[in-house]
Amino acid sequence: MDLDRRASLAGLISLAASPALAKAHGSAKTPARWAQVEATAKKLVAERAIPGVSICIARKGTPLFVKGYGWADIETGTPMSRASVFRIGSITKQFTAAVILQLAHEGKLSLEDKLAVYLPDFPNAERLGLRRMLSHTSGLGNYTAIAPKQFLQDSRTDRDTAQLVEAMKPTSQKLAYEPGTDWRYSNTAYVLLGVVIEKVTGLSYAKAMEGRIFAPLGLCHTAVDDAAMVVPNRASGYSNDKKAESGFDNASFIAMSFPGAAGNIRSTAEDLCDWHAQLLGGKVLDSDSLKAMLTPVTLNDGKLPTQPDGKGGRAEVRYGYGIGLDTRDGHPTIGHGGGIQGFASYIETLTDLGITWVTLINTDSAPGQSGELAKAIRKAVMAS
Repeated sequence: MDLDRRASLAGLISLAASPALAKAHGSAKTPARWAQVEATAKKLVAERAIPGVSICIARKGTPLFVKGYGWADIETGTPMSRASVFRIGSITKQFTAAVILQLAHEGKLSLEDKLAVYLPDFPNAERLGLRRMLSHTSGLGNYTAIAPKQFLQDSRTDRDTAQLVEAMKPTSQKLAYEPGTDWRYSNTAYVLLGVVIEKVTGLSYAKAMEGRIFAPLGLCHTAVDDAAMVVPNRASGYSNDKKAESGFDNASFIAMSFPGAAGNIRSTAEDLCDWHAQLLGGKVLDSDSLKAMLTPVTLNDGKLPTQPDGKGGRAEVRYGYGIGLDTRDGHPTIGHGGGIQGFASYIETLTDLGITWVTLINTDSAPGQSGELAKAIRKAVMAS
């Protein structure tokens, strides 16, 4: 019986690149320009580096290539597809930043406000400015920067807003650095920005996002996630395990209230491509707010922040409000990655070409594989 089970799982994974699975995906013949993208995705699935991936490449919102490869659910043998829904982790931050900027444009808050206006009892609230919080230069650390076992345990518990704020206080008693003098990625800052949205709008973060972003833009498959929800086409999340028969284990459970406005949104690859098209197309923010969002933050001394480059030196950090800024082969880009239990996501737009690409992968243990796929996509996009 055990041998039969092993054979069944092995057969299921080996089907990933088969004609039968391709037919199940409803895929037509892939144009030559995207052939290497497809080959790379199929290879990663066949090697059990990833269970599956959903890919969208679009020009100004018009899809050029949209496909799924591998498995949305290994146990049920459900193929990945363009409709598969994933948790997107920190890509959430640009949605949060956009709503803060909307509220500022409407005069309902100021980016110069201190957190004390909205959460006077939070540690150091009188020193924490919203503008600095948006750009990871506020001095706040990370409430998620705790021992891995403790983090996995803490993240299993559902919390309301007040309880989540309390959970962040112990790691915020002392600022990591003087505001505006350094750049350190801060999930804490973005969870608190979500609380500011709730205080200003009088709505839950989920309802504020739905009313201001998801519904108006027609992002029908995008929402603030809740583990209790039954979501059509939801992809299951995994962690790589070479000892497991399938090559994967089910990812650790996470209560989606725990990442809050720093990482609790779910979406599809196609919706995310559409999101960037509408954001850059001026349908989300006024021109001044969009410009501010996409301008690299500077420190108090007027210089760009720097971070260790892994080679003994330091590299400039080019980060706006909830979004990274870079250059690829001479093309300016905006983008962001996301990682959360069971999932890895990435979105990037080459702004001069108007081309956006998204990869959504349903394992949290494959950063190298994500990079390999990104390389193939960038090469295909540049050649198009």
